[in-house]
Amino acid sequence: MKRDKSRVNWDQFSKSVEQVLGEDFWDEMHHMIPKRGPAYDMYETDNEVVIVIEIPDLRSAEEITLKQHGTDLLLQGALAYRYPIPKEELLHEERLHGKFKRTIHIPFHFTSNDIHTSYKNGLLVIHVNKPATPDGIPITFQEEE
Repeated sequence: MKRDKSRVNWDQFSKSVEQVLGEDFWDEMHHMIPKRGPAYDMYETDNEVVIVIEIPDLRSAEEITLKQHGTDLLLQGALAYRYPIPKEELLHEERLHGKFKRTIHIPFHFTSNDIHTSYKNGLLVIHVNKPATPDGIPITFQEEE
């Protein structure tokens, strides 16, 4: 799976915006655009797709669920607010708190048996094995009568 060349180069876009609007632009802008869910990276090897998702401060597997829906993975959960002050008193807030839902499209068909996960150091790593090469199905011709 290669990155689509027609997609926006967000790194370059961010640098250009910063040059025009100043360094503080993104610090102020993130308050206006709500987070959709945890950030993730995805890459593909010959045998699998690997997804690395930032979900800091999980304390148990009961805080998140991962489900398969067709060729999508649906990740849902809630990140607890664990500071000793009310949320309204935070001087700066960027981290995700509360309920989240994220859908991740996998570029091939798979079953739940093809998925292996692990969580360590705030990262959920999901391995989705690619299907084996499909076996050929013989076609039997019948003679015309």
